[in-house]
Amino acid sequence: MLMTSTLAAHGGPGQRDHPEWYATRWLPGGAGQSVGTGIALIAEPGHVNSFLVVGARRALLFDTGMGIRPILPVVAGLTGLPLTVVNSHDHFDHRGGNHELAPHVADIAVHPAGLAGHEAAPAEFYAGYERAAGRAAALFDRFAELDRQGPFTLTPDQHPRPLPDLGDWRIPAVPPTRAMADGETIDLGDRALTVLHTPGHSPDSLCLWDPETRTLLSGDTVLSAAYWAHQPGADVRAFARGLDRLDRLGARRVLVAHNLRAELDGDAVHRAALAMAAVAGGDTRPYLDADLLGRPVLRHDLAGVSIFTPPREVTGPAPEERP
Repeated sequence: MLMTSTLAAHGGPGQRDHPEWYATRWLPGGAGQSVGTGIALIAEPGHVNSFLVVGARRALLFDTGMGIRPILPVVAGLTGLPLTVVNSHDHFDHRGGNHELAPHVADIAVHPAGLAGHEAAPAEFYAGYERAAGRAAALFDRFAELDRQGPFTLTPDQHPRPLPDLGDWRIPAVPPTRAMADGETIDLGDRALTVLHTPGHSPDSLCLWDPETRTLLSGDTVLSAAYWAHQPGADVRAFARGLDRLDRLGARRVLVAHNLRAELDGDAVHRAALAMAAVAGGDTRPYLDADLLGRPVLRHDLAGVSIFTPPREVTGPAPEERP
């Protein structure tokens, strides 16, 4: 249970808030809603987004971010309710704060396929992430310069946070305490979220569905960034099936884990489902590219959706040269 006294007992300079790293806001209600959603965005802009869902008696934190800066004081500043952490999947950038939160929460819950994971991040992860963030920042700087010349679309919270000194950054192993199967509901008092198993990006990927606000918390299953379907454990056909299932929900709002747009409209699910089905069916013309870690991929661009797959898994026409 996150209370002021709990934070005081674990206080100190490392537990202060970090407004230079986090951007936090409560999400407003949609059309026809007279009150807010009871969902707060906890963004590490340019890195990852986590979401806090607050009910009458309990709260839920969907992912815990990078672990680069303390997330505990941020969450405690938003709610004092008993808290459950749900990890969308077992990738380091979605569970970096688990070790900090573990002593203060009721459970750290995952899909059963992720129970055997959640090991410590290896040394090479930190250097790789620093390189990837540097590449992403350079791309953003080029875009921001163009934006300053006319469109002026960017807000302060849409600027990636520069990386601090990462010398002490560690993501240790934290065993999950609860498994949540597909279709299970999480009761927060006056609202309940439904667990949806959506393998594809990873075998243990899950989403949460809030029928009250018709909001989908999508993790890495629906994104405003390129879809990484090229890593170990990824499965394009399973990805396509999962997105088709999500498309049938009729979501009004999708809360995504990456990029500078944390919130998408429901049509984003439909666009992603069509694009992933085309990739799974071999109906695209991919070209050779690289991800932010510099690894070779096949890139499929379809109507605003970009999907990365491994070069060896092409089933359609031969890949083209990069445009």
